[in-house]
Amino acid sequence: MRLHVLPLLSLVLLLAGCSPGAAELTKRPNVLLITIDTLRRDHLGTYGYPRPTSPHLDAFAKGSVVFEDAQSQAPWTLPSLASLMTGLETSAHGCRTFHDALAPSYDTLAERLFAAGYDTAAVASHVFLGRDYGLDQGFVHFDDELVLEMTRSDEVISSPKVTQKGLDFFTAKAAARDAHADEKRPWLLWLHYFDPHADYLPHPGVSQHFGTQRPLDLYDGEIAFTDQAIGRLLDGLTAAGFREDTVVVFTADHGEEFGDHGRAGHGHSLYHEQLDVPLIVRVPGVEARRVGGMVRSIDVANTLLELAQLTPLDESAGLSLLPLLHGRSLDVPASLAELERNAALSATSWTESGRKTILRQLTGERLAFDRRADPREAQPVPTEAELAPALAAMAARLEAAREIAAQHADSWRLALGASELDDLEATGYAGDQ
Repeated sequence: MRLHVLPLLSLVLLLAGCSPGAAELTKRPNVLLITIDTLRRDHLGTYGYPRPTSPHLDAFAKGSVVFEDAQSQAPWTLPSLASLMTGLETSAHGCRTFHDALAPSYDTLAERLFAAGYDTAAVASHVFLGRDYGLDQGFVHFDDELVLEMTRSDEVISSPKVTQKGLDFFTAKAAARDAHADEKRPWLLWLHYFDPHADYLPHPGVSQHFGTQRPLDLYDGEIAFTDQAIGRLLDGLTAAGFREDTVVVFTADHGEEFGDHGRAGHGHSLYHEQLDVPLIVRVPGVEARRVGGMVRSIDVANTLLELAQLTPLDESAGLSLLPLLHGRSLDVPASLAELERNAALSATSWTESGRKTILRQLTGERLAFDRRADPREAQPVPTEAELAPALAAMAARLEAAREIAAQHADSWRLALGASELDDLEATGYAGDQ
């Protein structure tokens, strides 16, 4: 299912007569999915960061379920967001390199919600969310204006524009609701914020509170600037009258390294600073709490589908986290993360609540960490016996994922030109190290 862009107001009006009966949909919540690019979890106040980078998100977290240990499936945007939308790991959905796109045969969160009568809209602000990469599947309105304007996305400040597009969506939906008493159709809105991604730009009135000389200080200023935009968005959701019937999910695609393991940036390793992401979920009527056990980005889609009373995604390895939302227990499997951008950048990791194992394919190097005693992953566990069970489980999961990919013969490959690859390299993605 690949839907085409429609003007925002047309989106609201077009679907007025083509959904399931209103009685069926009144119990289904709206869904607001907010993702921030390149946001490491430990730079938010609600996760213990001492600097005031995230007052609005911290306030949101106080009324929400905060997952303290959420793991991304990849350290860069395309595979991580493809996993978020499909509930599949990288080897299963096939978005490994700059040349890969999500094939139309895959089942996505947006497609499943649209088929159930949801209005679906997204605002993209990153080249990997552009239409060529396939993450527009299932969206009636896919706004990629900010992508089209960006020849170098790292040089553009976009958070206020993303928020304004979200507010315009709320206004349009509220107008349709108020004009038609029987307008009960729920909606999905996905907003992706890009500004914390390098280059780290200064923002007057914000950045000076953190400093402007070091990259890390500028990065914190970018987070605070984006936090302000999200605060406006959440206020707008309440002002439009949608707070009490909207599930809000906040997460990130991946983190960022600032010398934690000798490097800077992302997309080059599977250490905690690149895979640890925030996950905060507010469900009307669900008590705020903190969940300490590990969960995964691939669990988000099926959680939202169960909240919408729908069946899980086809082939998905993700679980629904509803038991954890309600304070019950849930046995969440290990998190498989992959890096397969090229031969030099090829690694897999296997993360459990207490252990993490990393395998680097090029060199055969194998590392194990005790996550409880060494959460910064600074000292590998030397015992070879610690590695064997995790490596065997990792291999089995990879084999199962590749069997899924083999069933999708329509996998896409993009023919990128030299200028496009140069642009990716300048944005900090390309390279063999």
